[in-house]
Amino acid sequence: MNLLRHMSLATWLAIFFAAVTAMVFSVAGAHLYLAMSQQLQLRDDEFLLKTIAFLRNRLEERDGAELVRLYPDRLLDIVMGQKGVLLAIRDSRQELLAASARDAMDLPADAPVPANHSQETEAIRDWHGSDGERGRMIAVWVRIGEKPDDRVQLIVARENKGSAMVLREHRDHVLLVMLVGVLVAAFLGYVIAWRGLRPVRALARAAGEITANQLGGRLRIDEAPPELEIMVRAFNNMLGRLEDSFRRLTQFSSDIAHDLRTPIGNLMIETQVTLAQQRSIPEYEALLALNIEEYERLNRMIEKMLFLARADNAQVALHKDTISVDSELTHIAGYFEGMADETGVTMDVDASGALVADAILFRRAVSNLVANAIHHTPVGRHVTIRGHERELGKFVVAVSNPGSGIPDEHLPRIFDRFYRIDNSRGESKSSSGLGLAIVKSIMTLHGGSAQVESIPNGLTTFSLIFPRG
Repeated sequence: MNLLRHMSLATWLAIFFAAVTAMVFSVAGAHLYLAMSQQLQLRDDEFLLKTIAFLRNRLEERDGAELVRLYPDRLLDIVMGQKGVLLAIRDSRQELLAASARDAMDLPADAPVPANHSQETEAIRDWHGSDGERGRMIAVWVRIGEKPDDRVQLIVARENKGSAMVLREHRDHVLLVMLVGVLVAAFLGYVIAWRGLRPVRALARAAGEITANQLGGRLRIDEAPPELEIMVRAFNNMLGRLEDSFRRLTQFSSDIAHDLRTPIGNLMIETQVTLAQQRSIPEYEALLALNIEEYERLNRMIEKMLFLARADNAQVALHKDTISVDSELTHIAGYFEGMADETGVTMDVDASGALVADAILFRRAVSNLVANAIHHTPVGRHVTIRGHERELGKFVVAVSNPGSGIPDEHLPRIFDRFYRIDNSRGESKSSSGLGLAIVKSIMTLHGGSAQVESIPNGLTTFSLIFPRG
């Protein structure tokens, strides 16, 4: 089984071609063999009928009765010299009058055709001699007078030694031709398959040249045969996804290093400055308070990265339940009321209906959007939180805020991890660049999606689209 499993495709195709050729030759050879066998049998049957007809004509002549009574052996001269032909003549009492050979004496005399019967062809049947020879025979009655007993029985048989020899030669010839044909078909099939698979080998070589540092390479679709175009397109699409994932991973690693370096660097610098000389207890306490802020920032960042890692591997267990959207959004707005008052922002909630979701993750996703909206809303303006069933099978929760807006070139990447637009969006210590990425992961876990629409110097709306069920 291991040998069959590791056979090359060209070898399999060669075996297939050989098997098909052998099947075709076998069917054709068997058909020709049967056709030739039938033709040879028809030839023997015609010979028997002609011999019987000649003998009947001879016996029905004027001296036929006298010839049978006095000189029956003379009738044997008709078949003398014809190899494999036997003739036996019997009287009305089935007594043997003459036989052309010893084997003719054993010819069966049962079921002869009546005299003047026109269906002699139906009387021809197979015959098996005592020495194992096979052939065809016919037995008929021939009337030689007016009396009921004035008749004789003629039994003519013909061995099929010649026909059997011809059939054997034909069979051997067919087997030889089939063997040669199978070998030739296997060889040609292997050569054709090997040449036909040349584009596959070329694609394999091209694929082998693509490395982690050269993911931008693609296979040439125009050089691939039509049968492989689907595979080449799928492979190129896979390379595109790998390139994008590798780029994101590289950027992710770089962003992690950058974002972790800042708080760690702050901790080191502040600690080194403080330890450079003797300090008082209040000064040490102030240092510890500052360090705690950086530790909390690091803890939040690590917790968010762990959440994203678990979400990517579907290790976050969802505890779905039917939740009241109005109640949940009102609760979230109340939680951020203090933060909104400090920045001079008001909030409006417009929601109705219910949806099936994980309540904790729902609150986290909406809270990230609300916090982000409050942070980017000018003083004196208000943030709107809505939740309604807008289309069949979809429930949309939208958070809108006025402001400078998000430039169009940043919208496709706004949900990427550690992605920040610029300082105009208020980059601060409290921002890790992971909030919107967490929102996207939560929606993916729920089988939904997150979208953003932004008008320059107008409304920016983040929408969470949940499945209705």
